[in-house]
Amino acid sequence: MVTQQLTIVQVLPELDEGGVEGETLDLAIYLAKNGYRSIVISGGGRLVPQLEKNGCIHILWPHIGEKSLRCLQYITKLRNFLISERIDILHLRSRLPAWIGYMAWKLIPECRKPSLITTFHGFYSVNSYSRIMTKGERVVAVSETIKRHILENYQVEEENITLIHGGFDVREFSPDAVSSERIRVLREKWLSGCEGKPVIVLPGRLTQWKGQDLLIESLALIKDRDFIGLLIGDTEENPAFTKKLQERIRYHGLEDKILLAGHCTDMPAAFLLADIVVSASSTQPEAFGKVAIEAMAMGKPVIATAHGGSMETVLPGVTGWLVAPLSPEAMASAIVEALGDGEKTAELGRRGRAWVNERFTATAMCEKTLALYHEIHTIRQKAARNPRTHTVMQLLPELNSGGVERGTLEMGHYLVQNGHKSIVVSGGGRLVDQLRQDGSHHVQKNIGSKSPVALLHIWPLRRLMINNRVSVLHLRSRMPAWIGYVAWKTLPKKDRPILVTTFHGFYSVNAYSAIMTKGDGVIAVSESIKNHIYEKYKRDRNVRLIFRGVDAETFDPDKVTPDRIDRLAEAWQINRSKPVLMLPGRLTRLKGQELFLQSLFYVNHLDFQAVLVGDTGDNPGYTAELNDYIVKNHLSERVRLVGHCNDMPAAFLLADIVLSTSSLEPEAFGRTTVEAMAMGKPVIATAHGGSLETVIHRKNGWLVKPSDPKALAASIDEALAMDGEQLQQFGRDGRKRVSEKFTAQAMCEQTLAFYLDLHRERCGLPPN
Repeated sequence: MVTQQLTIVQVLPELDEGGVEGETLDLAIYLAKNGYRSIVISGGGRLVPQLEKNGCIHILWPHIGEKSLRCLQYITKLRNFLISERIDILHLRSRLPAWIGYMAWKLIPECRKPSLITTFHGFYSVNSYSRIMTKGERVVAVSETIKRHILENYQVEEENITLIHGGFDVREFSPDAVSSERIRVLREKWLSGCEGKPVIVLPGRLTQWKGQDLLIESLALIKDRDFIGLLIGDTEENPAFTKKLQERIRYHGLEDKILLAGHCTDMPAAFLLADIVVSASSTQPEAFGKVAIEAMAMGKPVIATAHGGSMETVLPGVTGWLVAPLSPEAMASAIVEALGDGEKTAELGRRGRAWVNERFTATAMCEKTLALYHEIHTIRQKAARNPRTHTVMQLLPELNSGGVERGTLEMGHYLVQNGHKSIVVSGGGRLVDQLRQDGSHHVQKNIGSKSPVALLHIWPLRRLMINNRVSVLHLRSRMPAWIGYVAWKTLPKKDRPILVTTFHGFYSVNAYSAIMTKGDGVIAVSESIKNHIYEKYKRDRNVRLIFRGVDAETFDPDKVTPDRIDRLAEAWQINRSKPVLMLPGRLTRLKGQELFLQSLFYVNHLDFQAVLVGDTGDNPGYTAELNDYIVKNHLSERVRLVGHCNDMPAAFLLADIVLSTSSLEPEAFGRTTVEAMAMGKPVIATAHGGSLETVIHRKNGWLVKPSDPKALAASIDEALAMDGEQLQQFGRDGRKRVSEKFTAQAMCEQTLAFYLDLHRERCGLPPN
């Protein structure tokens, strides 16, 4: 397969010296040498000739990094340039140019936008101005430290951050590539008359945060020793700080020991003059610390302050020393140790060279960046070619257990299997791992909390919809629906995704519950729910009946091995010779566990076991009530609360009869009942709500009057009195009914079809 050669634009303030400039230069040249159209826009600088000499295009916009109104002229100019030059990738590398680039990019029609990448190069002040560096469709973090900084301070999903360490040019930064003549030139310039003295080098811009003043204070503590300190960096760029350094040098009487060497165009040779190289950034950590890896590449040990990116590049005792920031004493101690053991220092240099050649080369950085370019460009191309590819975001309170949760998982899996992108936002839970294994992206936010704090999720959700180009927002529960709906309403109408709600229950009829009718389309999980929506809210337009379904692959008796059943039987202490009545479901009054226990008092058949399956820690107060009832009514020998079960197919096969006893409120659909039917089990359900549509009385189960323990007991007695063949026939009829009407596949197909019909309606087209 031929790889498409992209056109890539990088934007930064200038091309003088520094890590950002160096990485931009390395990448631009790499792209050009590999056949890509490589363009850099900047305010110019001393690196421009090298850039152009290597086949790159430089566009000079003098005010692109200037914090004045003059920079605003470039917004429209850049927009037009990106369109006319058919740019594939726009890579923004600094805050002010990033604002210009982002605003220009936003003005471009969606179908013509390039892919947008930002690189987070530093520990910028945490504010709305710096947040621009998180606006890329992908954000490059130059170190693990920077990645953590982004996640801790900005609302960015981890999956949108790509870690790409900076790197050095192995051809330039190699001791073997530096001639003795190059070293001689610098030695005569800086070290004339200082032969034999150890040399300590600190390269970097002369600025407070690079720590030149810290090194001066450190060297003042050991000024009785022989050494020469070289502070390499442009002395004219920051004259006030340069003057301050000169004053500190004079104050400590170090004029003959410390030299402000100025800008250097031959850093490889400069490093070879050094015995040790220092990275002293203290008031602010290095985001990555390119000086340290370049020095190690030249075989020099490094003393660095122990924070930021230096923690990832310098290995203490292996390639150098890490010292406490802002501590001249710690820095001085490390320098004394380094200068006092030449053999150890040389060994650290050798190890450092091997370490950085393995981990931090410019080639590796460029290869990873190019791979990211192709990845994100391919995603955009596919979306452009296939407008039927959707990004669906589902919202629900949590992902522990229950019908809503299972349906969310199944829909997510189906979307991914059919080439769509699935995002689920929830408060987390035990089903998250399975969701991710199935290919969905999970974003953890506590959107089910009925607390004002939940409102803080509105803007992050809005941002999530924008950044992921969500085409369908599917709301599945009331509180998350309110948060999602408000976030959706804040978007411009043209940018709003299709809004779908699923009416999963017989909610209290009030304004709070009415949110579930606010979708462009509303899914009713049963005829009962569809009628309820019309009767209580007068909504019938775009309300579609889509029965819930079960996964035929999971809920298949032939797929359950005997050992799975045996494990549960042993864990739950089931007597396999006695019939088992099973009531699965959350332990809550709505599910009717208390009614079931009351009915057992009236059951004439004495030879049975009852198992209540559901998380006993979810509702401890109600669990305690059930346990008290069991003890007081002498049911302990027959009834067990077995807790949560993560293998319900095996659990159903342990049962002889499965019950659904919801009475205070009907089941909207009754997913557990249908799952039991899929496993070939007869069911007893209360005769209201969705159960009236799934259970056929005395055909695949029994329907009993709600809140009537005697009626429930009568059906239990009738079921227990049947012989095995009769019960099996009930089970076969139940399986047949499920396969015809209630599969997850059918549910997912119909849901996706509904999404597409709503899209067609928005476009003024008739439904399929």
